[in-house]
Amino acid sequence: MMQKRLISLLLITAAVLGIGLYLSRGQQAQESGVSGKLIEGLDQQLNDVTAIRITGAGGAVIAELAKAGDRWTVAAKDGYTADVAKIREFLIKLGNAQLREEKTSKKENYARLGVEDLSAADAKGMGVELLGLKSPVKLIVGIAGPSGDSTFVRRDGEEKSFLVSGSIIPDKEPSNWLAKSIVDVASDRVRHASIADPEGKVLKIEKTDPSAFNFAVLDVPKGRQLSSESAGNQIGGALSSVNLEDVAKADAQKPEGDKFWRTSFATHDGLVVDVELWDVADKTWSRWSARVDEAQLDAWVASEKAKADAAAAAPAEGEKPEDKPADKPAFDAVKARSDKLAEIQKQVSDLNTQTSGWSFQLPSWKAANFKKTMEDLLQPKS
Repeated sequence: MMQKRLISLLLITAAVLGIGLYLSRGQQAQESGVSGKLIEGLDQQLNDVTAIRITGAGGAVIAELAKAGDRWTVAAKDGYTADVAKIREFLIKLGNAQLREEKTSKKENYARLGVEDLSAADAKGMGVELLGLKSPVKLIVGIAGPSGDSTFVRRDGEEKSFLVSGSIIPDKEPSNWLAKSIVDVASDRVRHASIADPEGKVLKIEKTDPSAFNFAVLDVPKGRQLSSESAGNQIGGALSSVNLEDVAKADAQKPEGDKFWRTSFATHDGLVVDVELWDVADKTWSRWSARVDEAQLDAWVASEKAKADAAAAAPAEGEKPEDKPADKPAFDAVKARSDKLAEIQKQVSDLNTQTSGWSFQLPSWKAANFKKTMEDLLQPKS
């Protein structure tokens, strides 16, 4: 009995001490000014932010992001569209950042945390300024904290520095703030592709049956063999998930003369994407356009109608022909064509609006699929 009372007493004492310690720490945190958020109210004002300015050592501007309506742009990239999701993610992190610990207020110690004045040529931190809010926000964001999910930071104009929750170090590369996607067309949608090299030699592949696994390589030289049955598949998948690495105004980045690659991709349902590519040093640049092939659209409609008619004529599994209902709806070719044409026209409009007037640098591995030659697809000569 005494032992049970002793254990109960110890448990109660531990609980009381724990509560007291918790309250004491909370009180100390409040007294030292380290409770609350780094930027009070930002999480409720995310849509009010109209610009983000990121600076580095010497006050040099790293990236300037500006909002116009629902669109964000990257000033250093001639106002090309910015990645809205990336910007919103960064703002949410800033809005959620909680003060964890108060750190040094001594200027001589700022550099250890990366929160020294950015006028210094060797400053390690970055400045972050948010515009459009009722109260301006300016921060000096330092190095990452001891945990992978914390950051040292100092509010501009204040002596105190803090350790805050979350990784709020902004991306240093202006190109990483760009909206990356150019086009995304799955390989099973592609019917035909052609690649003309700078000398005018043309390589062609095709897949007449959308359900086929491999693309056929046309006009293989007599006496030569493909390296594999799937040799043309990398070309057929070239339009899948195409992302830019960099962007420039078309008149500032263009090929010299007419020595460049010309590629064209046509889908089974009538979309055509044309790409021109050229190399500058070890980088590949490109320009894009799209159009509708209405003759191929008509062929797609005819194919869909034939499949629908065959399906309607065939009895379902276990169904006898005499039991087949006579009122199955017929395939509406006019509506199917109209709907598909509207879909393709929107894709054409979106791509042309996005790419008109711009040149895009592609990752080297992706650009290689747009610059294949027949020799690349063949077995070595014996």
